[in-house]
Amino acid sequence: MAEQPRVPALRRAAVVLQQISDSDRPMSLAELTQRTGLPKSSVMGICHALTDESLLARGVDGSYALGSRLFELASAARAHGLPIDDIGFSYPVAESFFVAEIDALHAEADRLGARLHVHTAKEDRSTQSRQIVEFVAAGVDLILVEPVATDGLEEACAHARAARIPVIAIGSAVSGADAVVATDNTKAGFLAGTALATTLGGRGRVAVVGGIPITANSDRIAGFLAAIAPHQHIEVVATSYGELDVESGRRAATEILATDPAVDGFFAANDQIAIGISRVLRARKLSVPIVGVDGARNAVEQIRAGGPIVATATQDPAALVRAAMDIGIALHAGAHVSRPSRYLAPRLIDVHNAAGYEPWG
Repeated sequence: MAEQPRVPALRRAAVVLQQISDSDRPMSLAELTQRTGLPKSSVMGICHALTDESLLARGVDGSYALGSRLFELASAARAHGLPIDDIGFSYPVAESFFVAEIDALHAEADRLGARLHVHTAKEDRSTQSRQIVEFVAAGVDLILVEPVATDGLEEACAHARAARIPVIAIGSAVSGADAVVATDNTKAGFLAGTALATTLGGRGRVAVVGGIPITANSDRIAGFLAAIAPHQHIEVVATSYGELDVESGRRAATEILATDPAVDGFFAANDQIAIGISRVLRARKLSVPIVGVDGARNAVEQIRAGGPIVATATQDPAALVRAAMDIGIALHAGAHVSRPSRYLAPRLIDVHNAAGYEPWG
């Protein structure tokens, strides 16, 4: 006979907390009842008790999210684990999103009393691979990577694993990394695509401008294409790939409009590309809507001002960094991580809610 839990109520409370943790979003009482298989009255009682202790937080719509006390306990648990003295971070280029991540990493390193070693790979795969190997040689405790490419870093990651140094990919998957923390980029692209289709009234000729060869960009484009697929009168007439910065967007828009000046809308893989596109459109006095991904301040300012950027699907660089650090510290301590891949939910920012959104950057 299987051994029964010594404190059944505690076991049920743990099940409820795990369900909410796994969902990455608030959950209703009905959802929790269905997911846990527990009686509704039991789930309600557990949620009320956990809320009273600030282990859960109840929203105005009646849904439940993880509470502030849980995060305090998690912070304390991290502090009691094996110390993190040195953190290595390699990122593609000094674009605003990565700069925001670096700021968040500095805050995390300061809280831990750790040294942060930051290097830009300048969108070069071999450079990033070499930086990972150099981090291993320097004896860092944890390596974080914003990848310049999904593939091609396997050997460097294996070198880190042999040295028992966790490698956490942030923002996009990396073949060979121990874990990944990213935005749900397919959903982000879908949200942006839906917004553009609505703006165009379900018809028009659109251009897609992507970035470097990472899953974040390919997933966003896939989500965008899925969103516009039901609209038979929306046609993708141009697709361009480049880097992740403003200049890349400016160059892509110039080339696309030189070939096909009758483009009705643009999808940009990130907000800085969108900013570059918008500069070309403004210079030519063209009223063409642009949608992007990031939720960056300069894009949101354009949404508030009436365009040409009309919508962006959000990312949260600080939340991505905190989640990556949580997983990395646990792996460094030798703990088992049940969900080594975490994808944070984006939301769409457009003219209807931009005034109440606090952008990063």
